[in-house]
Amino acid sequence: MSHSRAGGGRLLHEAERMLGMRAFLAPTAPPESDNPPGLFVREDTFRVTGVWPQEKEWWLPPCVVSVKHGETGVPLQLASVHLSFRLPGRRRMEAGNIATWHRPDRAVLLGGDFNSYSASGQEQQPFPDWPNILDRTHQEHRTRGGSESDTEPDRALTRVGIDDVALHAATRLGQADALAPTASQYPHVNLRQGPPQRIDFQRASRVLLPTLREFKVIPLPELSDHPLLVSVWDEEAFMTGLARQPEFDYRQAHTR
Repeated sequence: MSHSRAGGGRLLHEAERMLGMRAFLAPTAPPESDNPPGLFVREDTFRVTGVWPQEKEWWLPPCVVSVKHGETGVPLQLASVHLSFRLPGRRRMEAGNIATWHRPDRAVLLGGDFNSYSASGQEQQPFPDWPNILDRTHQEHRTRGGSESDTEPDRALTRVGIDDVALHAATRLGQADALAPTASQYPHVNLRQGPPQRIDFQRASRVLLPTLREFKVIPLPELSDHPLLVSVWDEEAFMTGLARQPEFDYRQAHTR
C-alpha cells in the first residue's frame, strides 16, 4: 500500500470510494520500506469487529482485522503480511506470530509476500542452485546457512493448520497454474537470483479449504514485479466451514 499515507491518505480514501470497500493500513513501516500492508473489506459481506495493530517482532508490521461473516459466531482473522526480506530467523519468528492468530474460536485468512519458499515439493521451478548464483546477498537472505532454501515459515504454519491455498487448488482441484512463480520473473533478475520462484502466498485455516473454488495468478508486469493472487470461495460453504472451526480436529486433517 505504498504512498497510502501521503496527503492525509488521499489515495487510500480514493481507493475506498472506487471499490466501495473500507480500507485498513498497518502501523507505520520502517523508513527503508514505507510500504505498509493493507486490507480492503466489503462491509456488506464482513462485519468488522476489531483491528489489531502489531509492531514488535515484525520487520513490516502486518495489517490484522477481525470480522464476522453473516450471523456466524466464529470470528475470522483477516491479515495482510510482508515477512522480512533479509533475515530467515526473523521470518520464522514472524510465522510464529501469525500462528497465534489461529485458535479454536477463530479462523484465519491471510495473504502476503513471505520472502521464502514452499516445502511441498510441488513447485513448478527447482530452488536456486545456491552455490552458483551470482547474487550472494540474495543467497544470504533466502537460505539457512547459505545452502538450504528457507521453507521454515511454510512448515511452521502448515503444522498449526494455516495452509497454503494455492497448493490446495493445485493438488485437490487440479488447478496446476495456481503454483505459478511469483518472484524473480524478470530476465535481468533471474540471471542473478536463479529461476522464478513462488514466494507470495494466501493461507487459510484448514477447515476453510474445502470451500475454495478457484485460485488464479495474474501477472501485472506494467504495475508490479509480483502478480495478483485471486482466490474464489463458495460463500455458503465458507460460512459452514467457519461454523465448524471450534470442533475441527487439526491433528487428523491435512491437505498434503
